[in-house]
Amino acid sequence: MGQLGNPLYGQNKFDNSVDGKLGLVVSVKPSSDGTIASPTSTLTASDSGNIYMVDISANTAAFVLPSAPTAKGSVFTFILSIESDAEGTKDLLIASGSATEYLMGAGIDGGVIHDQQSDDDQIQIDTSAGAAGAGDRIKLLCDGNHWYVLDASCLTASALVSGTASR
Repeated sequence: MGQLGNPLYGQNKFDNSVDGKLGLVVSVKPSSDGTIASPTSTLTASDSGNIYMVDISANTAAFVLPSAPTAKGSVFTFILSIESDAEGTKDLLIASGSATEYLMGAGIDGGVIHDQQSDDDQIQIDTSAGAAGAGDRIKLLCDGNHWYVLDASCLTASALVSGTASR
């Protein structure tokens, strides 16, 4: 508690716990190339709020989100780490837990708006169009049915790519 009994930012007034939307900062450096069929990490609703600092300097990182009905209110943030800066062959892949749970919303890559189509279940930062930038990021929110892009920003044009995941 802060002075005069006021709760600190993000602190629950009733049990002194930190808000569930504020998680851990997790560093991820894949030991091999991940795919959606064989992901670097399969997330669960209990991972909500975590910020994943992802190093794609040596291998592609792939994350599968939890099933939407079990993850209502979940928020996940993925940020390319400084080690990923200028990487031009490895990618960050993120897919929903099911082919019928879509990821939708807009992002910006290279100053251009990228629309994540409402029937796609995967979004990625694809470095084949140009090098990744440290700090390129994607943030997603689940409404219990689908996933929504809250923030997606990349230095390089055409880096944000949406589509159907290969499961």
